[in-house]
Order: sequence, then structure tokens, then C-alpha cells
Amino acid sequence: MFESSYLIGSIFVAACVTYATRAIPFAFFAKKKPSSLVKYFEINMPLMIMVILVFYALKDVKWEVYPYGLAHIIAIAITLLTYLRFNNALLSILLATVAYMISVQKIF
Repeated sequence: MFESSYLIGSIFVAACVTYATRAIPFAFFAKKKPSSLVKYFEINMPLMIMVILVFYALKDVKWEVYPYGLAHIIAIAITLLTYLRFNNALLSILLATVAYMISVQKIF
């Protein structure tokens, strides 16, 4: 099979490339003032991601079969209410995921 030095080298190269792809933008744009487009994305990106997650969650729901997508609707409602109340995307996604898993495993 493979030698351990080959595997370790491969992991090291992958780690270096991954780190570089994340560090290079900070090196290039550290001293420049961000454009209005970047600021727009910074403000609206959490909401955009949540909309994508909602559509992804609803794509395979069978609305005509019990439980008629109730677990999904409950999770979406919790996400929306939590985000509107606390304006924290991570918290709202976390709470909605927990609520969805509980409703799927224990209720429906």
C-alpha cells in the first residue's frame, strides 16, 4: 500500500494549501477599505444562507403524507423567530436543528 511518510506528506501539503487559501485574502485585503458590495454581503450573508437552508430542507418534504411536513414547519418557525429576536444566525440554526431532531425522533 502506501508508506506512512507519503501519507504524512500528503496530509501536510493538504493542510498547507487549506491554510493558504484562507490566509491569502487577509494578506491582500488587510489594509484596503472594503467595497460597498463586500459590506452588503457582510450584512446580508447570514440571511442568504438561511434562505438556502430552508429551500434545501423543504425540497424532499412529502406534504400529502403524515406528518405533512410539520417537523419542517416547526423548525422553520423556530429559526425565523429566533433570528428575528436575537439576530444571531448560529443560534437560530442550532435551536432549529435541535427542535427538528427532537420532533422527528420523539414526536412524529
